[in-house]
Amino acid sequence: MAASKKNNKKSYIIFVLSLIFTFIVSLLYSYIAGHSVNESVAYEIYTAVHEPEEKVIRSHYNQIPKAQRQAMLEQIVVDNKDLKGIFYIKDGKYIYSDRDVSIKKDIVADLSNKVDEYKNKAVYYYIDKKDIYGSPAFIYMFKFGSGFYQMIFYQEAITPPSSIFNSYVVSNIDNTILSGNNKDTFTIAEDTLHGLSLSVITGISLSHFLDIYLIAFLPVLMIILLIPSVIEKVQVRQDNILIDINAGIRNKEFIPFYQGVYSIEQNRFVGVELLCRWNYKRQKILSPASFINILEDSGQINTVTLELLNQLAIDQDLLDTINPEMYFSVNVTVNMLLDDDFVESVIQFLTQNPRLKNRITFELTERDKRFDYIADVKEAMCLLHSHSVKWALDDFGTGYSNFLTMHKLPIDVIKVDRMFISSKNDIISFDILTKIIDLLDTWKLPIIMEGVETEEELNKVKNLSIDLIQGYYFSKPLSVDDFIKYARS
Repeated sequence: MAASKKNNKKSYIIFVLSLIFTFIVSLLYSYIAGHSVNESVAYEIYTAVHEPEEKVIRSHYNQIPKAQRQAMLEQIVVDNKDLKGIFYIKDGKYIYSDRDVSIKKDIVADLSNKVDEYKNKAVYYYIDKKDIYGSPAFIYMFKFGSGFYQMIFYQEAITPPSSIFNSYVVSNIDNTILSGNNKDTFTIAEDTLHGLSLSVITGISLSHFLDIYLIAFLPVLMIILLIPSVIEKVQVRQDNILIDINAGIRNKEFIPFYQGVYSIEQNRFVGVELLCRWNYKRQKILSPASFINILEDSGQINTVTLELLNQLAIDQDLLDTINPEMYFSVNVTVNMLLDDDFVESVIQFLTQNPRLKNRITFELTERDKRFDYIADVKEAMCLLHSHSVKWALDDFGTGYSNFLTMHKLPIDVIKVDRMFISSKNDIISFDILTKIIDLLDTWKLPIIMEGVETEEELNKVKNLSIDLIQGYYFSKPLSVDDFIKYARS
């Protein structure tokens, strides 16, 4: 019960934080959206002014290039006969409108020039029903400096002056702030003007904000609220996998696949690497990508590795028919070597299987994040070395080792990562590989080139006089029966 209350409290906190987060993001989005041209409204403007008696097909309008549409709208604002008025505010003060100059529909020249000068600085369109007949008013706003142009035009041919002045007022400003239609008697309170300017700047209203909040960001909120549930499901799935893994260990579902190491000089396989596969419920073979991390995190990798060795002892007779001197390599991690029980179990296995003496190689990956502390496991490496286990450094050139550390350890073989010979890599990588091989040659360490997949890559390796090759070019990982058939063919 206590755990349930704790989870409920956590869910409530997440819900509140999610609301706050989406509210802030929605407000910011609304602010930004208010400064951009709304093409849907632009289409309505174009339709209302240019073709009020006709229905313009939206798809036809969308076929017009965007730059052309923008130019058309700018021209509408500048010279359209249905444009009724311009209301200009600067530095929080009313300056003038064309109604103060002329009651006609035409725009006076000086205002027209200003509109033309700043026509590329339109900040917002919106539609509002301000006409006394209920016709929509299309408002086109400009900003330059601290001043604003707000342009309004209607579908109706005749609009009373009072309605024109009302239409200048942004929806959140009360109509009572207007006092007459003459510049001399027209006054607006400073605080109201500030509100008007703010509204024009943001270009949003409450309904506009709610539209964005509900349509655009409510789904985001719902996703955030679902995160705890998703995490819980992932945890349940991982718990289920652990249950399946434990069952798989009991049922011996984890099996070795074998990938050959080929000698160009001997023209045959001289070794194989054991790669773990999961024969899941005896129904399908799963690759390590789906389970290896869970095995390592849970500590079950030790048990599975020992089971692979036991299976190798069973398969040895078949594998010896390919090459009775063939070696067998198995991957281990630093954590495994720090486990005294695992090391002791390996020694016990070697004692019980003397035919595998001098034929087991443990591959220690250089990608292990604890490789810098490899000296901590040197004792375990030396102990196993004394029991005829050889050591290979895997994925060389990709991770955490350095030549000095490597030289201090009982390394018998170096496995070079395929990144240096991949066809996708440049000549610099290959040049680095050449220098690495020159250095390794001075230490008299055998080299295995990993990941050779194409003839082009094989030729690169041959040019470096590397004898031992591992990769899909010679052999994919196969079950013991399939590998025997492939090697014999």
